[in-house]
Amino acid sequence: MPSTADLARRIAEEAATLPVEKQNEVLDFVLFVKGRAQEAETSDDAAWERTLADARPRPKLDAFLRAAAEEGEEPLDARRL
Repeated sequence: MPSTADLARRIAEEAATLPVEKQNEVLDFVLFVKGRAQEAETSDDAAWERTLADARPRPKLDAFLRAAAEEGEEPLDARRL
């Protein structure tokens, strides 16, 4: 997998071979993808914040956490989640 700098250099080199109007379209697309990535990041963060702030009781999770604390440093058993 190329580094970020290598990838950016490759994109710039390829874009430089295009007519100016197409270069602008490439830039517009990059900015569009960047915006979507930032929206997804913000959306994911907001969703986690809502989940963590939710005060509803979670008896199964509470019981699991108590049992896990009593068991000590053993690996989690996915079947018990």
